[in-house]
Amino acid sequence: MTLSIITINFNNLDGLKATRQSILAQTYKDWEWIVIDGGSTQGDREFIEEHQSETAYWCSEPDRGVYHAMNKGIAAAKGDYFIFMNSGDTFYDIEVLTHVFKQLRTEDVLYGDWVQVHPNGETSLSLAPKVFSLHFICSDNICHQAMFLKGELMRQSPYDESFRLYADWAKWIQWALNGYSFCYIPVTICAYDMGGISVTQKALIIKEHKRLQTDIIPTAMRTSLNEMQRLYKIINEMHPLVLEASRLIEKKKLFKKIIHTAIRLCHIFE
Repeated sequence: MTLSIITINFNNLDGLKATRQSILAQTYKDWEWIVIDGGSTQGDREFIEEHQSETAYWCSEPDRGVYHAMNKGIAAAKGDYFIFMNSGDTFYDIEVLTHVFKQLRTEDVLYGDWVQVHPNGETSLSLAPKVFSLHFICSDNICHQAMFLKGELMRQSPYDESFRLYADWAKWIQWALNGYSFCYIPVTICAYDMGGISVTQKALIIKEHKRLQTDIIPTAMRTSLNEMQRLYKIINEMHPLVLEASRLIEKKKLFKKIIHTAIRLCHIFE
C-alpha cells in the first residue's frame, strides 16, 4: 500500500534533517514524501531543493497556519494512507512502516503508541487506547504523528482551518460519531517533538478545547442523533435492544457510552 508522508516545516532545518533521515531509513519503501515549507529563511528551502529528488512534491511559501499547510499536503498527496510527520518528528525505529503495513489494511484510521520528546531532552512513552471509543476521544486525543489516515477520506474532508491546534481532534470526534473504523496497532509509531505551539500557547489551548466541548461535540452528537432516529424508524422491529436505545434517547439520556453503543448498533443493523 502506498503511504504519503507529509512534513510541515518552518525555520527548523535541524528538525527537517532528522525527519528526512528517519523516513529514508525505513525498511518499507512504498511511500512518497510531501514537504510543505512555510517560506523559511534559514536554509530550509535550499536543503529541500538539494534533496528534491526524494520528494513527490514540495513547496516553500507563506501559509495561513499549520492546518492550511497540512491541507496543501493533502491536496498533493496520492497515497492510500497519510501520516503527518512534521519537522523534528521521527519514526520510532526503522521497522515501523514494515510492522504497520505487513498486511493489507482497510480501516479508516490506524494508530499506535508514541514517545514524547520534551524540550529538556527527556522522553516518555504514551500508550494509545487499545479499543477506540467515543468516550475516550471526547476526553483525550491521540498523537497526530502516531496515526495513519485513509487518503480517500482526507481528500474528501480536509482539516477545518478555523482551528489552530485541534482540527485533528475535532475530526476524530466527528469520524467516531459517523462510525468510521479506528484500529489500534501494537507498535510505537513515532518520537514526537513536544516543542510546538500545541504545548506553548496555553490561552489558545484553553480556547480551542472549550470550543471542542461546547461546539464540536454537541453539534456532532445532534447530527448523529438525527441519523439514529431515522434508522430506528426503519429497524425498530428487528431487535429489543434497538427499542431500548430508542427509549433512552427519547428521554434525552445522552450519555456518551449510550450514544456510542447506539451508533455502533445502528451500523450493525443498517
